Amino acid sequence: MGQSKGTLRTLAHDRLRWGEFVAALVANGKKGKGIMREVEQDPRKDLYNEPNIQGLKLRDLRYTDNTALLSTTTEGLHQLIHSVKEHSENKGLFLNIKKTKIVDTDRCKRTSDITVDGEKVECLENFEYLGSKIEGNGKCSNEIKRRTAMAVGQLKKMGKIWKGQDKQTKLKIVRACIFPTAIYGCEGWTLTTADEKKINAFEMKCYRRMLRIPWIAKRKNTEILKEL
Repeated sequence: MGQSKGTLRTLAHDRLRWGEFVAALVANGKKGKGIMREVEQDPRKDLYNEPNIQGLKLRDLRYTDNTALLSTTTEGLHQLIHSVKEHSENKGLFLNIKKTKIVDTDRCKRTSDITVDGEKVECLENFEYLGSKIEGNGKCSNEIKRRTAMAVGQLKKMGKIWKGQDKQTKLKIVRACIFPTAIYGCEGWTLTTADEKKINAFEMKCYRRMLRIPWIAKRKNTEILKEL
């Protein structure tokens, strides 16, 4: 395998192992750090049932404007959501139930059913966050297909560029403008052998179009990689 061909795959090589847990994504704002510290010290902390990863209890994942709550049971997530709600209200922040979503992994034995203030929290099989689709089963095949389709669309729109310019300039354009679209959010991908093949096929498609090699030309990928 040539050095160029590993460009895409190596950026999303590490596998993410999904266990049996449920997650809720809640809006938290800038005060989230202080709120979650109080949640950690709450008397109900033993009821959260957080997932244990290599001896470390993982209760939440904090983002700029949101916090993902993690638990191995529906009951634990119920306690965790209500704890976050109460401590948030003490800070003058209020939980928006309509924007709070629950995602069960495919290993959960039953679908979560949680109600807050008489309003049921919506349970989803997948959701899109910051432009990247998160699947409850931990798979990323649909997301890879979606991202590469977007990248191919950009590749076609830049058809005039591939007719001119020197080879190295076109290669830099592909790596700077096309590849980032295809691998956006790849840090959370769980790759299978089939997924790796799809990524490699997309990468070679980019090189063939860049070099203006028609699909009817019977040329091996190894030969094309040597031209780069």
